[in-house]
Amino acid sequence: MTKHMARENSILIIIIIIVIDISLSFVFCIRLNLDSHLKAFMDTLTELQEQEVLTDVTLILPDHFFYTGDIKLTAENVRDIVAVSEFLCCRHLKAHCEEYLSNTMDCSNFIDFYKLGKLFNLKVLIKTAFDFILSKFQEGISDYDKLTEDEVVDVVSCDRLNAENEDAVFEAVVHWVNADRDVREEVFPRIASLIRFPFCTQTKLTENVCCNPLMQKPGCIDFAHEALWSQFHFNCRPPIGNERRSTLVSWKPVNAKSTLANINGKIFAFGDDPASKTVKSFNPREANPEWNPEPDMVSPVDKPQIVQFAKKVCALGGCWSKVTQEFDPALGEWRLRSEMPGHCYYGTAVVLDDKIYERLKKCDM
Repeated sequence: MTKHMARENSILIIIIIIVIDISLSFVFCIRLNLDSHLKAFMDTLTELQEQEVLTDVTLILPDHFFYTGDIKLTAENVRDIVAVSEFLCCRHLKAHCEEYLSNTMDCSNFIDFYKLGKLFNLKVLIKTAFDFILSKFQEGISDYDKLTEDEVVDVVSCDRLNAENEDAVFEAVVHWVNADRDVREEVFPRIASLIRFPFCTQTKLTENVCCNPLMQKPGCIDFAHEALWSQFHFNCRPPIGNERRSTLVSWKPVNAKSTLANINGKIFAFGDDPASKTVKSFNPREANPEWNPEPDMVSPVDKPQIVQFAKKVCALGGCWSKVTQEFDPALGEWRLRSEMPGHCYYGTAVVLDDKIYERLKKCDM
C-alpha cells in the first residue's frame, strides 16, 4: 500500500493505492480536514497493510464521487463497492449498492445476495432476498447448502413459504444436511420439527420419508407417523405438536363424516354418513379454493379407508361394508374389486412392499 499526500491550506488530499496482487488494487482519492482524527485514520490504513486483510478486489473510486455520488455499478464491481462503502462508512454509497442488488435479483443469485445482505447488514436486501427465497423456494434448492442452521430454520418455519407440497421442503432440508452431514446431522431433529409432514404426498411419506435414515433419529419418525394418522391421510389420531401443522388457506369443511385424504397435492373427501357415493376435492393452491365434485364411487360407503396404490386410489370397506373400490385416474372411473373379509371400519390402510395392509380397529367377520 502506498500513500501520496498533498497539503492545500487546511485540507489534506490523500491518494491511497492498495495493491493486492499483480492485477488487483484499490485507488482512493480522499479530501480530509486536518484535525485530530487524521492520525487514527492513517494508523488504520497502516494496520490493514501489515495484516494484508484486503484481497481479490479491483476498484476505482473517483474523487468526485464523494461530492456527486456518481458511480457506475455493475455485476462485477458491486460486491466490492459494498465492502468499500462499509469500510469508509459511506451510507449513501451502501444504499445505492443495496438498491442495485435488489433490482437485479433473480433465481441465479438470490441466495448469494441474501448472504451478502447478512454480511453487511443490508436490511432492504435481506428482506427482498428472503421474500424471493420463499416465493421461489423450489428453484433454489441446490443452493440452500450455503445457508446456516438458523437461516434454514427461518425459511422452513415461515408460513409464507411457497411450495407445491411439503415433499420439496423435506428434500431441501435433506440436501442441506447432506452437504455437511458430519456437522448438520445432529441438528436435523430441530428442523424436522418444523416440516409440515401432513402436507407431503402419500407416496413421499410411505416410500421416502419413513425410510430415510435421518428420520430414524429419536423423535423424528413420530412426525411421519403423525402425518400418516392425520386428517389429510387417515384421520385416526390426534397430532403430537408439529409446529407447521396449520394450513395456509381458509377452507370450508366438507361433509363432517367424510374420509379425507391428500392425493397428489389435493385434498379429497370420500363418502358420508349416511353412506354415500360422493367424492369431492379441494385444491389448496388455488387463490379461492372450493370443494369440487369428482366421479362418484360405485357403492355408497361411510368412513372408508383410503390408500393410493400403483397410481390408483382404493376405498376399502367402511361402516358395515365389505366392499373394495378402485379408482383409475387415467380412465376417470371407479370399479369394484375383491370384497374385504368382513365389515371393517375405523381402521387404516398402508402400502408396504407392493401390498396393502389394513390395520383394524373394528372388524365383524
